[in-house]
Amino acid sequence: MSFIKQFFSLFEKTKGRNKLSKKKLHLVLDLDHTLLHSISVSKLSQKERYLIKEADSRRFDKSNPEYLMIKLRPFLHEFLKEANKLFTMHVYTMGSYVYAKNVLSLIDPDKIYFGDRVITKEKSPPNKKTLDLISADQRRVVIVDNTSSVWPQHKPNLLEIAKYIYFRDGMMKSKEESYAEKKIDESRSDGALSNVLKILQKAHTRFQELESDDLRLLIRDP
Repeated sequence: MSFIKQFFSLFEKTKGRNKLSKKKLHLVLDLDHTLLHSISVSKLSQKERYLIKEADSRRFDKSNPEYLMIKLRPFLHEFLKEANKLFTMHVYTMGSYVYAKNVLSLIDPDKIYFGDRVITKEKSPPNKKTLDLISADQRRVVIVDNTSSVWPQHKPNLLEIAKYIYFRDGMMKSKEESYAEKKIDESRSDGALSNVLKILQKAHTRFQELESDDLRLLIRDP
């Protein structure tokens, strides 16, 4: 291959890599009531106390003085695996760093999905979240969170997900039974995370095909 051909071949490869890097998309995920539900064991209702003897995805955070039980949302692992193929993922929680670290030791122990891209209340402004703490073009960031009010400046980026409540807590009506009390759970195949993943996948495909500069427009009309 001549020098000129080698030069242009290298130029095209570099241009392709630069185009891909410019297309890098980011996904910011909340933890509580979005990816999981946690509760102090002492607050379990009488009907839920059978869970103490069970294992699977209901885990104990023994480092917490209140001894938390953590229930992962159905389809969580599949969601993270597939979303990781399309986005650089971040965690943004109003919980403490210690709490986030313990939760992530359950859902991402090898730091495959989030690495050290974790923002907690210690770094965040009081009572709100901001994309100013994410090193990314905000036009190419999607947020998945169950609480829209904490994102006052970034509503266009937000995909609001239904709140996941597995255990009985203060947000439930007095006569309403929790998933745990009824011994059922949210659907895996047609639950909130599964549906959000479909929106993200479709928006990602359209972003690439349309060569769009603003992913936010595509999640509004997926």
